[in-house]
Amino acid sequence: MLQAKGRLPMTGAELLEAFAKQARSRRDIDSLPDAELARELGISVAMLHAYRKKELTPTQAATLIEKHGRAAERRLTASAIIPIVEFFELDATWTVQGKTCNIFSPRNEETGKENRYLAALRKRLTQAHGIYIFHDSRGRAIYAGKAVEQNLWKEMNNAFNRDRGEVQNIKRAYHPVTRGTFGGGLVKIKKQSVALHHIASYASAYEVPDGLIGKFEALIVRSFANDLLNVRMETI
Repeated sequence: MLQAKGRLPMTGAELLEAFAKQARSRRDIDSLPDAELARELGISVAMLHAYRKKELTPTQAATLIEKHGRAAERRLTASAIIPIVEFFELDATWTVQGKTCNIFSPRNEETGKENRYLAALRKRLTQAHGIYIFHDSRGRAIYAGKAVEQNLWKEMNNAFNRDRGEVQNIKRAYHPVTRGTFGGGLVKIKKQSVALHHIASYASAYEVPDGLIGKFEALIVRSFANDLLNVRMETI
């Protein structure tokens, strides 16, 4: 049996409660059902009850700890990258202040009616951290970013309005829209800096565990180094 110096042998109930306490703290909850604890440990509920009723040998304790480690590895693999939306068509919508654009609005500007899908998508993006990609009208990736401290919704909209001078520009012609009539003829074409919302047509967003966000962003940026508007080549 597993025994610490100067104390009684460790019971299965004690070890299971230690695992449960860690799980509750990590999830910020007050209680954890046996079914959830069993999944956390990678064992069946019946095995959980069996462990709880006996004192543990060192081998049994080591086996339970190893099962927990393997279960944690499987959970990490399953949650490593979760697609939230892919190649979603953007609908640049000016905010109430009229100074910035959002990637879309869940409410129809003309009718005022809320689109339940768009409202749910916005809520999901506000709840997640991860990586995102903006695509042009042909579907080519043009910008990749990450949301670590801020949520995806806020970070994507910040990037959507970002103007970065010489890095982000296209050849354009200026056409006045007031004070005069259209006269036709040639207009000078010149290179102009643009915000991302002028050239991005689609977006993809993925939820990623905080510890892996930087690595995934670096992989994307380095994989499309000659196509993206990103200034820095992130290091893996």
